[in-house]
Amino acid sequence: MIWSNSKGSIPEGWYELQSGDVIRPKRWMLSFLEKAESSGYAVIDPPLLEYYSHYQNLALFDESAYYRLFGNDGELLVMRPDYTLQIARKLADGHEPMRVAYAGAVYRRTVKHSGQPHERQQLGLEWVDGEEKDSHLIESFLDMTEGVLPTERLTIKIGSAAVISLIAKETGIQERTFRKILALRNLESLRELAETYRYPLIAKLPFLIGNSALEELRSEAPESLKEAIGEVDEAVQHLRTIGLEVSYDFGQTGDFDYYSGLTVTGSVEGKRVLSGGRYDSLYGHFGHSRRAFGMSLDLEQLDEVIK
Repeated sequence: MIWSNSKGSIPEGWYELQSGDVIRPKRWMLSFLEKAESSGYAVIDPPLLEYYSHYQNLALFDESAYYRLFGNDGELLVMRPDYTLQIARKLADGHEPMRVAYAGAVYRRTVKHSGQPHERQQLGLEWVDGEEKDSHLIESFLDMTEGVLPTERLTIKIGSAAVISLIAKETGIQERTFRKILALRNLESLRELAETYRYPLIAKLPFLIGNSALEELRSEAPESLKEAIGEVDEAVQHLRTIGLEVSYDFGQTGDFDYYSGLTVTGSVEGKRVLSGGRYDSLYGHFGHSRRAFGMSLDLEQLDEVIK
């Protein structure tokens, strides 16, 4: 239950909770972290505040959504909008494979009067320098969230940031610009890029969704994209063999610019509750190269559909 804010005593986008709305997500997080620790994951709790420079020019959404403030020495700080970058900062200097679990809140401004909270509770896993296939890591995440995430009601979509990156490289389009346009589903700008660079596939990416998307993309894609497309298909086929409802989405980008391989989203009754993917390039942001894959579960969205 959310307490009403009729007197205007609470800023728009923030809420006071009581009873089950307080206890339920905390139980989920505690159960998840205990299970993760007993399975050999390192449980971490990074600080709420980070240097803004760590997050600058990484979001594919408007960075005005960041909650920014000044530290004691005048440095610009940001309230955590994402866990993955914090974990990368912490583990960038390491050399051993790591499996990490976390649970807590992230903060991003939402559209005014949208009814969406600025604070969202989530939990997640990160794998660094492991040898497992991405599809097996997705399966591992679903195993670890058993009892929280109802997989029988879950619809998963798999895409590829590598496909997007390769198209940008082949055409000479500035990759970050391309990703932002695609993330916004700006169809007019995509059509203009397709015409300017004589690459019709660009305009079709937002529509390459569902089971027919694979063959449609394969029929038009150059040889340079075939390996990345094959990785998506391999993941989809593996997840289907374990009974999951999975399809393709070659237009999805993720919320941040650090994804470099598979991208994953999952929805329950139309609400996106699951996201993640491969982000090998992120560790270069801190001067080191490490392979990495992560998944997170949005407890706010999940709570809306299952309570």
